[in-house]
Formats: sequence, structure tokens, C-alpha cells
Amino acid sequence: MAVAIVEMEHALLGEALDVYRYYVENSTATFQISRPTKADMEKLLFFPQEKTEQYRSFALLEDGVFAGYGLVTRFKSREAYDTTAEVTVYLHPRATGKGYGALMLAHLETFARERGMHSLVAQISAENEASCKLFARAGYSLCARYHEVGHKFDRWLDLVCYEKQLD
Repeated sequence: MAVAIVEMEHALLGEALDVYRYYVENSTATFQISRPTKADMEKLLFFPQEKTEQYRSFALLEDGVFAGYGLVTRFKSREAYDTTAEVTVYLHPRATGKGYGALMLAHLETFARERGMHSLVAQISAENEASCKLFARAGYSLCARYHEVGHKFDRWLDLVCYEKQLD
């Protein structure tokens, strides 16, 4: 299998939306409940509200076929946070368990490091054990747990936060 990570293109928007919709509708990997629209996904992937080169979205391609995406996004809007970013990885269900999450995360870290980022954070549903393991294996430390801050599928969900300093 040939795997490539490329900058996200508008032509891949529909495929990224399909992946995200899968997780919205079938999992607690995201706390979003409403069905995301193409406009929602475009805003998520292409940051129209940002006027900076610090943030970017990337597509993971397996033999040229869309297999997931990763994001480096603004953590908080206050200027003191400008060297901290949030990282996110979503893989197509057929692409999980192949090491692609680690490849994407390493790519996101390299991008962030090249942009002068000092800290990266990830906010993950505590039920999402695969993502928690991915970030822990990549050297992220568990730094917070927010109890019962989300409610989806008729149950309360905890949010865990991981962090990593790049310097």
C-alpha cells in the first residue's frame, strides 16, 4: 500500500464529510450530534475565519484513495495561545489499525514545528480508547479529564485532554 499525506483540497471535501459523518452518527469520537453539512466541513477544513499560515488540514491517501484527514487548528483565540495548536485525526473506518493515525500525527507535528508551535493539545472522548492510545504512544501526556461534559446516545461522556511540547 502506498500512503501519502497531502494538503487538503476542496475536491476531497465530500469524502472528508463522509468520514466525519460516520463518526458523528456512529460513535462518541466527536461530541457533535447534528448531521454535519458540506458548509460545516468546509469551515472545519479550510479555516475561513483564520488569517494565518499556522493552521492547515491534510488528507491521507491510501493508493490514491481518501483514507482520512488531520488538522492543525487554533487552540484559543487570545494572542498568548498563538504558539499552541490543537491537533485532530479522523480515519476512514477501513483505514484504522494500519498505523495511519501515527503517520498523520507525525505529519501534523512536523507541520506545527515548522510553523513555530511550542505546544500541541488534543481533546478526545474518554471512550475513544484508540485515539487515547495513539496520542500516548506519540509522547502526549494526559493533562486533564472533564467529567460528564458531553451527552450523546443517552449517556454522559468525559473529555480527556492530552498535551505535548515540541521544543
